[in-house]
Amino acid sequence: MAKNKKEQPEDKIGKVFSILKKEYRFEGLLLGFLGAMVLVLGIYIFEGQLLEIQLTDWFIFATELRINIFSIFVMAIGAVALIISLAPFFIPGVKEMRRVAWPSLNTLKNHSARVFGFMIFLSVMFVLYDLVFSPLFDYLYGLGA
Repeated sequence: MAKNKKEQPEDKIGKVFSILKKEYRFEGLLLGFLGAMVLVLGIYIFEGQLLEIQLTDWFIFATELRINIFSIFVMAIGAVALIISLAPFFIPGVKEMRRVAWPSLNTLKNHSARVFGFMIFLSVMFVLYDLVFSPLFDYLYGLGA
């Protein structure tokens, strides 16, 4: 007959850590959602219009300054949770950006000038279209009135 040995406290701690270390399928999505909600909550507390703290007997909410400090702390927690949840999506992109062959300064200036030149050309064309067709449309609107 084998003796049932009692679980040692180290075994229980090991099981807890193994549960905490396991990555679940939607934990990043849940962390991002909760982080956004906490960030919005902190903003609402900071503004004080949509959400107002009524428990002014507590020492942390005794003055307006303490409420603002608390709301900034809540916003910081929400922002950190959002960053942690979104980081896995951007880390591979940062590694890939290091491998990109960036254009030289002259090529960058040339392409930028072409883009801005085309934007200015289109802007002038639309202004000219407006100047040409505006009297025609005013005449047509006048016929219907």
